[in-house]
Amino acid sequence: MKPQHFFIILLLIISLSIKAEVTLDGTLGRSGALPGPDYLIGADLGQQHGGNLFHSFQDFNLQGHESATFSGPNSVQNIFSRVTGGTPSNIDGLLRSTIPNADMYFLNPYGIMFGPNARLDVQGSFHASTADYLRLENGGRFDARQPSESLLTVAPVEAFGFLTDTPASITLHNSQLFVPFGKTLSLIGGDLLMNGELPSNDHSDTFHPNYPLKLFSDFGRINLASLGSSGELILTPSELVMNAKKAGTIITNNTWIGVSGNGAGDIFIRGGDVHLNHSELEGDSQNQDSGIINLQANLLTLQGSEIATDTL
Repeated sequence: MKPQHFFIILLLIISLSIKAEVTLDGTLGRSGALPGPDYLIGADLGQQHGGNLFHSFQDFNLQGHESATFSGPNSVQNIFSRVTGGTPSNIDGLLRSTIPNADMYFLNPYGIMFGPNARLDVQGSFHASTADYLRLENGGRFDARQPSESLLTVAPVEAFGFLTDTPASITLHNSQLFVPFGKTLSLIGGDLLMNGELPSNDHSDTFHPNYPLKLFSDFGRINLASLGSSGELILTPSELVMNAKKAGTIITNNTWIGVSGNGAGDIFIRGGDVHLNHSELEGDSQNQDSGIINLQANLLTLQGSEIATDTL
């Protein structure tokens, strides 16, 4: 995809009328729409297997004034959510988890868009993906495209799996997504399109000090991966391994991606064509060794952008 096509695609996505709703699909419990605008998603609405809590939705969309709060017992270590209805998720509200230290996985193989009001209030790491399934260790599987193929277990995640050669995109528009200290923020899908839109009277031709789009994990980790074909993405403690025939496109505009602060974390980026426009990748540390920025791409273009890993 050429960089100029990004704006056309973004406008088309924004123009789509996506009904705001959170609806259970009935595969892991009861079905039907949940009452809003503050959606309460307790453990009784899904299935728990050991430390894994699984939820399944027909549709999952949030308007700017809405929130979705996931809750459950303190024994839950991972919250898994999938969207099976065949339409993208438009998340322009607050995603919250009240379970201490629980990591959250949100899957919609048909696309995910984060709007300017999208916010995270989670207790652990957050992974958003347009993968078709999550492969769990020891043969487990959480499938969003073919729910009947799932085998829910107590095992941790081993890989994000993609079944088609045209994985759906993840789009961000003026979003600001933060996770707690030391946690991980992941965006794993087809094309990753991140557009920070400056005010009309701002004509900056270099990276912007007040970025309208921000991804941040203080002393944590950020994973950005774009697949352009079927395959798997494996996330390990020290690596991000893409097993696919083709990588996809990552485009950032006026975007700050940071793991700096009281000790810097790591940024991992995997893509085919990676275009950083008026953006910054920052891994600066205030009092410890800087982390790493590990970027692998077939083509990398930097326009008015900066990559920084320093100890301050």
